[in-house]
Amino acid sequence: MAAPPRRKAILLLVLWLGVVTAVPAASAEKGRQQVSPDGPCVLVAYYSETGNTEEMARAVAAGAAETQGVKVVVRRVTDVKKPDLLAADGIILGCPTHYANIPGRMKAIIDDWAWKLKIDFTDKVGGAFSTGGGPAGGKEHVVISLLLFMINNRMVVAGPLYRDASGSDEWGEIGSTATTGPTDPGISSTELQGARQLGRRIAQLAVKLQ
Repeated sequence: MAAPPRRKAILLLVLWLGVVTAVPAASAEKGRQQVSPDGPCVLVAYYSETGNTEEMARAVAAGAAETQGVKVVVRRVTDVKKPDLLAADGIILGCPTHYANIPGRMKAIIDDWAWKLKIDFTDKVGGAFSTGGGPAGGKEHVVISLLLFMINNRMVVAGPLYRDASGSDEWGEIGSTATTGPTDPGISSTELQGARQLGRRIAQLAVKLQ
């Protein structure tokens, strides 16, 4: 016996609604299956005038690249674009010390990342390094200032790890620095090793937190 026209119309409507409401779930499942299998990305962004900070940045990047599966991107801070920041699971910032502070141009750029570009830095891993002319010219203050920028933007921050010759004692530091003035020109092998240690630590944490 055929269903009355009204009942038939209701049945067709119910079936149609069932198909429509099932579409979002299917799309969501498809989206989950398309998540990139690539490993984490670490962005090393630096500001350099004489080349010393750039040399440190290259060493930081080399240390980060030692961790298998990690993609490392090195950019001058003036060349960093929004896609670089969005793709980064770890961000390591470095700059010279200007009168014991972050250079004004770099500070303006990184502030704009949050204020103008509206980057969500939540739970990205961060680290910092600096160079400066004198042994006590403010390099650690610059590192701390960069880390405070990251903490205020909800990032997880860390510094390099060190172990004594016997392997029985291990400790961490806030970042990596290099003295580059007349009393200690250039960057020593020890300072470059500290930069590599920083890159290695941030890359390892990025893998753990991915």
